[in-house]
Amino acid sequence: MEINATNISYALNAGVTDSVSVTLHGSDSNGTYFDGTVKVLSEDLEENKTFGGATQDELIVLAKSKLKGFIK
Repeated sequence: MEINATNISYALNAGVTDSVSVTLHGSDSNGTYFDGTVKVLSEDLEENKTFGGATQDELIVLAKSKLKGFIK
């Protein structure tokens, strides 16, 4: 099943991004689907990287990586 991002929301505190929520969706031909939101925190970013320096693609990759960690 391919999982794609459908929304990215930035949570701000005093104008500074605290976290980013990435909404993910996937479905297959059998009618099985997944919808979920993963919160990316500053500690999930690479060292010395900020949300302002992170691309949307990087945030999506981080969210998908965190999602894999939930599935065991």
